Amino acid sequence: MNAPARKTSAATAKDREATKRRLIEAVGRVLARQGFQAVGVNTVAREAGVDKVLIYRYFDGLPGLVAAFAREGGFWPDLDELCGGDRQAFLALPFAQRMSLAVRNYLRAVRSRPLTREILAWRFLERNELTDALDTARAEAGAAILALAGEGVQRPDIDLPALHVLIGAAINHLAVRQDREPIFAGLPLDDPATWERVEAMLDRMVLAVLG
Repeated sequence: MNAPARKTSAATAKDREATKRRLIEAVGRVLARQGFQAVGVNTVAREAGVDKVLIYRYFDGLPGLVAAFAREGGFWPDLDELCGGDRQAFLALPFAQRMSLAVRNYLRAVRSRPLTREILAWRFLERNELTDALDTARAEAGAAILALAGEGVQRPDIDLPALHVLIGAAINHLAVRQDREPIFAGLPLDDPATWERVEAMLDRMVLAVLG
């Protein structure tokens, strides 16, 4: 391949990635602003300023685009974020402390993502193939952190998936409520001190169950 052809190919690939990124970002904005019922091929394409045919070309349709958003759009914390950015340091901890750290990082990750909280709020109201795509990405992330936390150690003989579900549900619920209700069960959700208390209690719960 000659030099001009290589440049053209590289430019085309760059344009393709830029367009994919615009579509991923667009679907997130539409989800947060209008909910799952508003997410359609035409709406997302118009939001991104591109031809709708590119959704099928690059993502095989709308569910594929939503799945890409869940994986690549910063919607959900990835494994490195959940383990604190240093996997070796994470794996040097005992199992209970690994899980405690992952829970704390998950709480902070969801609270730092207004877009994620809005989408979670819509998710409580909707169930369709688009929500299934997001749920799959969330389940994969949960399975990945449980697998990493269990590397090289013996897990306690308890129902870890059930513990994971209960803690995740509590965090998601409280994180969504903070945008809609300043006080929940007597706790001011707009006060950073409340979240410090929640983190401390989650630590105690996880360590007590797993330790």
